[in-house]
Amino acid sequence: MSKSFITIILLVISICGASAKSSAALNSSLSTQQLLDSLDSSLGKSAAYTAEKERRISSLRRRLSQTANPEQRFWICRNLVDEYCSYNSDSALHYIDASTAVGRQTGRREWVDEMNLNRAYIYAATGLLSEAESALNEVDPRQMTPALASEYYNRLLFVLTHKDQYLGKNSLTRPYSERAKAMLDSVSRLMQPSDPQYIWFLAWRSMTDPAKTREAIPVVEKALESSTYSTREEAMNAWILSRLYELTGNSDMMMRYLILSAIADVRTSNKEIASLEEISNRLYQSNDLERANDYISHCLQLANDYKSRVRVGRLADLQYHITKAYSQRNDRQRRKLNVYFIIALVFAAGLAVAMLILYKQNRRIHRSKTELDRSNAQLNSKVEELSQTRRQLKEANDRLEILYRNVRDEAGELAAGNDAKERYIADIFAICSDYISKLDEFRRNIYRKIVAHNFDEVKELTKSHELSHGEIKELYQNFDSIFLKVYPNFVDDFNTLLRPDERVAMKKPGVLTTELRIYALVRLGINDSVKIARFLHCSTQSVYNARMKMRNKSDISKEQFAEAVRRLGKPAF
Repeated sequence: MSKSFITIILLVISICGASAKSSAALNSSLSTQQLLDSLDSSLGKSAAYTAEKERRISSLRRRLSQTANPEQRFWICRNLVDEYCSYNSDSALHYIDASTAVGRQTGRREWVDEMNLNRAYIYAATGLLSEAESALNEVDPRQMTPALASEYYNRLLFVLTHKDQYLGKNSLTRPYSERAKAMLDSVSRLMQPSDPQYIWFLAWRSMTDPAKTREAIPVVEKALESSTYSTREEAMNAWILSRLYELTGNSDMMMRYLILSAIADVRTSNKEIASLEEISNRLYQSNDLERANDYISHCLQLANDYKSRVRVGRLADLQYHITKAYSQRNDRQRRKLNVYFIIALVFAAGLAVAMLILYKQNRRIHRSKTELDRSNAQLNSKVEELSQTRRQLKEANDRLEILYRNVRDEAGELAAGNDAKERYIADIFAICSDYISKLDEFRRNIYRKIVAHNFDEVKELTKSHELSHGEIKELYQNFDSIFLKVYPNFVDDFNTLLRPDERVAMKKPGVLTTELRIYALVRLGINDSVKIARFLHCSTQSVYNARMKMRNKSDISKEQFAEAVRRLGKPAF
């Protein structure tokens, strides 16, 4: 082998080594989700992997243009065939023809045979199965070296299994035809463990015998022990191992090695990427439609680039079913959204009815107050008349006057209370009206986006938690404001139930802490932790922990503490 060829080989090895070092550490101990994330990351770097491959190809093509020696030209063309074999079928065939021409020119029959094997692979991969068989018929394995004969049987197996797949003869329980089985039986008896193709043929041959399948698994796993999943051979070994695990019923390990195979395919810019197609189909069956759609779209693009006729048709059919399922799921989500919208409308209508009832109740209270004032005026007139006409009842009138003053004071307090209630009812009415306005604006916004078919925006808008968080914060502010107006001394009164060194204070004026807010609800008669948690939009456990924390700061027993809180303070009106 010439010095120039050795230089080329060293250059290719150094580039591959750099790629391997940059590969993330991967192994089957990672979870399926972690491996899927790694696959997504690798797919995101596809352009970088392709650029690296193109740099290698450009380097080889430059050297080819500068080389006149036939032997050197053959080896450079051979390396270009290896680069293009699973990357660009047309370019691969071009350099296969160039290599074949050099082989015939120099009388090197083994070179011509090797290129015919590569030609058979390209034809089978692109769906030209008859042409692939014709290419194999051009060679005689009995006249080949052991290594080339091993490669011949590998290509023959590839063609036969692709033909079985095309004709629909293969299945999980019958992975290949009788012709392929006979060939495997014959080859496996002759092949030694030191042969590079040994593991591949061992795995294929074991597929029809469960006992042999279980025996083959550790052999293939050992070959992948130190794998970086950055070569075509590692991709193929991971794929065949996934098939073995599938045959043993271990779907989890099957999926893991299938993903590892796809990662290796992506890193090597392999466009004949069967693993990713199988993953997409599995994800489709498990209803992970987004990922399935992304993967199958990527596969279809690669198949079109590679000009794989059979694979394009199969991928298009799978993509149709995935897209159909994706569309059906979106339709279901839209129907759910419509139901939620109707529920929101019903809720808004119920809120409006409640506000109307409150308004009518307030009117009745106002009329009652007017009647009470009129009655008081009449009573005063009668008292004055009795005072003037019946002086002998002065002592009784004095006592009646005292009683009257008490009634008047209470009436004044009642009037003040009614004024406060009117203010708070007005506040509640304003809050509810604001919520109705926001709901109506949200409804109009959703309706506009639905009409405009902006479903992604609808999805993002309904998925966001910003609206609910803002409403909860506003709810807390309104609750604190109204409660402290009604019970301005609540915090001081509550602290009398605690030990002096354990007393609490508000974060800032007019803002209750979570613990104070919980016991404010207890003061209002809401003692059930579930209802409190629902009101405050937090977990029941959080409410329970906060109540326990406060009770521990008091010397009052657990049973008496809540009752003591309910007796705290006096309303400001």
